[in-house]
Amino acid sequence: MAAFAVMACQEKEEFVPHLDFPPTEVTIPTAGTEEVAEPVTVKFTANAAWTATLTGEGVAEWLSISPKSGQAGEASIKIDALANTANENRTATLEIAVEGLEPALVKITQLQKNAIDVTAEDAYTISFKGGSVEVAVGHNVDYTYEVVYAEGVSPWLAETKAYTTDKLTFTAAEQEVNSPARSASLYVYSELGVVKVITVSQEAWSPIAWSYSLSELGASAGRVGIGVAGDKVYFTANGELWAADAATGEGAQKVALPDGFVAGGVHADDAGNLMVSGADQAWATGQLQLYKANADGTYEILVDYNSANFYCTEMGNFRVKGDITKDALITAYVCDGGGHALIWEVKGGVVTDHPYIDLGDGSWDASTGVVAPAGASLADGLFAITYGGPWAYNLYYYDGAEWAMTWESPASWMENFNCISTTEVGGKKYLALTMSCHFDYDYTDIVVLDVTDPKAALQVFSIQMNFHTVNAAGLTYSDIFIKGEDNMLAAYVVDPWMDTVEKYLFPIQ
Repeated sequence: MAAFAVMACQEKEEFVPHLDFPPTEVTIPTAGTEEVAEPVTVKFTANAAWTATLTGEGVAEWLSISPKSGQAGEASIKIDALANTANENRTATLEIAVEGLEPALVKITQLQKNAIDVTAEDAYTISFKGGSVEVAVGHNVDYTYEVVYAEGVSPWLAETKAYTTDKLTFTAAEQEVNSPARSASLYVYSELGVVKVITVSQEAWSPIAWSYSLSELGASAGRVGIGVAGDKVYFTANGELWAADAATGEGAQKVALPDGFVAGGVHADDAGNLMVSGADQAWATGQLQLYKANADGTYEILVDYNSANFYCTEMGNFRVKGDITKDALITAYVCDGGGHALIWEVKGGVVTDHPYIDLGDGSWDASTGVVAPAGASLADGLFAITYGGPWAYNLYYYDGAEWAMTWESPASWMENFNCISTTEVGGKKYLALTMSCHFDYDYTDIVVLDVTDPKAALQVFSIQMNFHTVNAAGLTYSDIFIKGEDNMLAAYVVDPWMDTVEKYLFPIQ
């Protein structure tokens, strides 16, 4: 009997749990199970009781299964999912467990909602100096885009490829002077249709505020100067002094001068005090004079310098910085086969002489060179630019010890640089000069430099003035005066040869 019992145990089969492995992945469409004709199911066979569970962050909010357990035999689990309103796929894991076996894992993926989102304003305006517009495109479908220009307008927006393909960057170059405003439409569309229409516009670039011909005043070519004090712009022509409205250029009227006084230049200091200088003088002809114009119409002489004191061919081109009623610096340019700066310091409203400073330059006369104070004290330094000579038309700065080039001119020969004006706006210092070709006075450039660091001037603007009526009766030398006005840099200019007064407005940052 013992032997029979042993044999019976050997014949009885040992139970081994088994599960026919279900699919490892299941995909559900975006709209959920409502979009599927046949239910989404997972089928399998087990030889023992089983249980099913769902795992995944927040899975209970969008996914359910039925049944969650069963007995041995063929089985089927139905999967139900709500619609996916997100722009990304979402996933969960179905675990089917039979005692004695590792759980079978089924990855469930529900597809994202097809979408494309364009993050951008409906319209942008680009400065005339150029700039970029970025359009962020969030998408999970293929899309395309195009830029549409007005009929007859050449493409002017260049796409800049960003590192991520989901960011479109279009860059516009700086507008040319006197160019009209321009616009383009950016269409972003995909298989879902047009998603966004964006208008991109670029500002017109016309810096000129007004232009006034001196021929209307009966003026002809001659030594000219320009300055602004209060709401008036003052300019000289034919040895006379004129004043007009600084905002419009209108209402020009002659201003009385001292008897017998021939005006050469006109200036205003940083406090708005107006000064008038006599004509540039040769050494043998007499005095070099600078008058302060008082509010009551009288004049007070500031500088009365005998040109014979400095043997020279010519002297002139006064420049002033500071407040002449308090502290200021006055300079004049002197030619004597070389160039020198004559300097007068003003301390507490009293004008005192200062030794001259050698430029080492070879300009012909005072009209073709200028020395300008960088500030109200000689300690602030000097700027100078001259015709010809070893400096070759470049801008130089004097720091109290030596002259060194701070801006290299693009000119190569026969250029007149006799005008410098400086001002300070928003904590930055600016210098402007005019650059005119010696034999072509209808070609004149205005150059504006940032001289906050006087030893390393940076060019901000360079534009060509445009004139159409040439007065060939004589020769003039241009002049320029700059000041800050309503977050703009205003440049008042008397152009050589044309006898024209103009105002330009430059945006500054």
